[in-house]
Amino acid sequence: MALPAAALRLPFDPAEIKSARLLRALDYWQRLRGAGALPDRAQFDPVAIADIMPHVVMWDVLPAGGYRCRLAGTQMVEIHGREMTGLDMAMFHGRHNATIQPEYDGVVRTGQPHYVERSLFWMHRDYRRYARILLPFTDGGTDVRIILNVSHFDIT
Repeated sequence: MALPAAALRLPFDPAEIKSARLLRALDYWQRLRGAGALPDRAQFDPVAIADIMPHVVMWDVLPAGGYRCRLAGTQMVEIHGREMTGLDMAMFHGRHNATIQPEYDGVVRTGQPHYVERSLFWMHRDYRRYARILLPFTDGGTDVRIILNVSHFDIT
């Protein structure tokens, strides 16, 4: 299911992605995007990726900078041990936000997805691994206004 990086013009190679869930999310985003600009939030249909939605966090890009959680899937709430909806990213990640937020800032700046594998270091759970892809959406314009975070925990 891995798509060629050249076709997507991605800053990472989709072959790096081991999770079928993340590959499916990337494929869905690419289909919405088509050959043109970024997909619009209005195109997003949660029913089309219902199996992925429990693993999603949708972040609003705030006009003054930073991010606020618009929606957190049930698995994400369970993993993090609290409801995230309405929380600012800086509040949620605390002192580790300086490491994490620049990845989101890069998505806003470039309009390109971002992929990473790491541990839950910011939750003091270095033993717990995850992979995450950030997918940018507009909200009726041309700028990135929403970032869809799709995660897969305990990768090997």
